[in-house]
Amino acid sequence: MAKSPNRLSASEAVLRMAQKRLKARDLVEACLDRIEAREGQVHAWEALDPDGARKRADVLDKRSRPTGPLHGIPLAVKDIIATKTMPTTCGSPIYRDHVVGKDADCVTRLVKAGAIVLGKAVTTEFAGGHAGKTHNPHNLRHTPAGSSSGSAAAVADFMVPVGYGTQTAGSVIRPGAFNGVVAYKGSYGWADMTGIKAYAPFLDTLGFFAREANDLALIRAAYGHAPADPIPGPPARPPRIGLIRTPWWDIAEPYNRKNIEEAARTLRAAGARVREWQAPDNWANLMQAQHRIMTKEATQSYAKERARSSHLFSPIMHGVMEEGDAVSRKQYADAKKRRRTALAQLDDAWTRFDILLAPSAKGEAPSGLGNTGDPIFNRFWTLLGTPCIALPFNTGPFGLPLSVQLVGARGTDDQLIAWARWVERKLS
Repeated sequence: MAKSPNRLSASEAVLRMAQKRLKARDLVEACLDRIEAREGQVHAWEALDPDGARKRADVLDKRSRPTGPLHGIPLAVKDIIATKTMPTTCGSPIYRDHVVGKDADCVTRLVKAGAIVLGKAVTTEFAGGHAGKTHNPHNLRHTPAGSSSGSAAAVADFMVPVGYGTQTAGSVIRPGAFNGVVAYKGSYGWADMTGIKAYAPFLDTLGFFAREANDLALIRAAYGHAPADPIPGPPARPPRIGLIRTPWWDIAEPYNRKNIEEAARTLRAAGARVREWQAPDNWANLMQAQHRIMTKEATQSYAKERARSSHLFSPIMHGVMEEGDAVSRKQYADAKKRRRTALAQLDDAWTRFDILLAPSAKGEAPSGLGNTGDPIFNRFWTLLGTPCIALPFNTGPFGLPLSVQLVGARGTDDQLIAWARWVERKLS
């Protein structure tokens, strides 16, 4: 039986449209049908623009040639990212009806590449720790993680093939892991963040969710970073992979530790050279460093909201402000110094490995919707600004998705995506 259009990956859909076997309007309608059937349970969306999406699809279908690498692909936009006509609420009652009147740079780029903005996806409050309304589509009693909860859940539930997210701690990779989709957090600074509500500018990084690793290359192509070919060739040789257990390895669930080790064995059997790389002992201090930078900068990013509307902050947001206030200038500077030291130490890994293999999360998505999960396996990579990709691999004891995380050197995003395609094939 042929796949319903909404279940296609972006790469599959783009190829079918180029071959005139699929219309953008049909893909949009299939996505809207899925949303109508499931949104009442999953709650992935803050706002939708069905009429605008249909009109855009009809315009694209009249063109004789594809507009760009994402021609006809529906897109979910995280609700801290500005859009011209839909509200950008940032998951807060402070901005309930706020319409920016201009698309963020990242939205403009994908629209120019042929994407169709379907709607705004739910975010946690200001992309922080206070959970939104979204449920995990694999089990509605479990969290989808945060803060990019709506985008990850929408892609996982076949409501849309691609969704934008952002990461300041673990807000892309962890939702990707919990929802069983491919997730990408780029190298720090890889994309223009204009039009995205800042949380901690020294850490905030753009990312996205998709169904297969090759979709990442298509989205990067919209930025001029990678070829738009939807059927890439394999790398010339298997990768050199460093298995990094991290200083927090024992915090991962036992079944998840076994899953990472199984992935390492599978990739070794497929021809990869897999060896362990021991993180330096002083990396244990990186968690505190990331948290200090994040909370201190949050007090600066949300000073206006705090002064005018702090009564509308959640208790979690009030806590962040208090923690940030307690960070001294010396502690903030020391946190950045720790980052520089760790980056120099990480250079040793890149002389021996193409990519690092690490956990994406502690384990399966926890039950309950009030807790978005622990970003402990993401915080330090965000601090170091490395590109990261989460790939689904197996399920846990409750039948929820598990995932592996691939990490590359800063600025090697496209090569990391190429290796991710190789790893994805071998783990499938």
